Amino acid sequence: MNSRVGQRITSARAAAGIRLEALDEFVSLQAVEEGVRSCGRLDRRWCASLPASAVVYFVLAMCLHFSESYAEILRKLTDGLRGAVHAGALRVAGTSAVSKARTRLGPEPLKALFEQVRGPLTTPQSPGAFAFGRRLLMLSLDGTVLDVAPTQANTKAFGPPPGGSRKPGHHPQVKLILLIACGTRGTRGTRGTRFGPRRDNEVTLAKHLATSPTLSGGQLVLMDRAFHGHDILARITDCGADFIVGAHAHHWLPHLRELADGSFLSCVPDRASSQRQAASRFCDRRMPPDHPYGVAVRVVDADITATPEHGPPRTRPLRVITSLLDPGEAPAEQVAAVYAERWNSETSLFEAKIPQRDHRPLLRSKNPDGVTQEIYGLLITHQYLQAQRARAAQASRDPVTGQALDPDRVSFTAVLRAIRRHLHYRPATGQPPLITIVQAEALTQLIPADLTAPDHAPGRHPITA
Repeated sequence: MNSRVGQRITSARAAAGIRLEALDEFVSLQAVEEGVRSCGRLDRRWCASLPASAVVYFVLAMCLHFSESYAEILRKLTDGLRGAVHAGALRVAGTSAVSKARTRLGPEPLKALFEQVRGPLTTPQSPGAFAFGRRLLMLSLDGTVLDVAPTQANTKAFGPPPGGSRKPGHHPQVKLILLIACGTRGTRGTRGTRFGPRRDNEVTLAKHLATSPTLSGGQLVLMDRAFHGHDILARITDCGADFIVGAHAHHWLPHLRELADGSFLSCVPDRASSQRQAASRFCDRRMPPDHPYGVAVRVVDADITATPEHGPPRTRPLRVITSLLDPGEAPAEQVAAVYAERWNSETSLFEAKIPQRDHRPLLRSKNPDGVTQEIYGLLITHQYLQAQRARAAQASRDPVTGQALDPDRVSFTAVLRAIRRHLHYRPATGQPPLITIVQAEALTQLIPADLTAPDHAPGRHPITA
């Protein structure tokens, strides 16, 4: 069947059957139709070519098969409707029709759907999700950039490719900031996601996430040293949440009181206090007698040891600051160790950009609305894959210790491949549900425990205070 000769759906009733059975439990047909209806995209003219719900499923399938062409993705979508195709009730739409249908759909239904599937995916028993006696849910704030197609529309919306005049870049870029739960690596939905042109400041985007109700009491935000400024830390504490963030060695932090565990109390001064201190040092004057106004913090100095596969271990100093001021509740050594969990977000972003996208360097959409739609599709499917990882871990036990299985040991790639093979799996009587199949495949490919330890995982190394 040639998909380039203007073939179209001839039966709206048959077309409405286009869906991804593997996602039904996570993204139900009712949720898709509700998202489409709430955005005003459910009207009669869709039936002449592609129903809006079918286009949503196409975008999700596209984000599970980045290396496949539109025509191949359409074939995969209609794989569960072979009878209707062979009977002539359903004919595969052309790629041009799908492109136009994506444009009509816009990004709003995918954004609404992403909000419905958001969440940390954790339970009170989830290993690696909580810190300090399971008091605080760990969230990691981090960002990345995504290359987009170098069209005139994308360049106008997202700015020119990065690089100087001597070595210009090749593609415009979108900057993406996410709030990700440690352990399960679930995202926090649209409230925990911001993206925009690469020229947008990473900290400015992050400030929009550091608000209520995105953050609240009982949460611990882990961030790298790019986010150690007063404004964002003040926003986090105003929400009732706590933080652990890296700090530059040259960042001025007043030494207010030494604590028994070797850490000391300090504060991150506001802009006015920082400028006053800088002026005092420049003019070789003494520090003003009053303490600077700012966010109260505790400073922990630690040594981080990297053990490469070949060669001797390397140790370097690391400074972190935290809003957990009581060393009895959060000892310095534990604070430094918990900070290493920040690499959950790095791992999650890597999984979304590399394995899930089949190492493709670009998002394929040619216009800004299509890019936004594709990013939400990527986030929805990535959330779904992480949910399957988390469920497989929750339903299993460590084969050696017999304790709850750490989600870090469940291979993301194994889950991704299993889902791709069973997109249209619909269990008959006596057959196991999809999660049982995914769990069985994932458990045969567990990541060894020593490779998930901090001294072996990429970028994660043992920290001692």
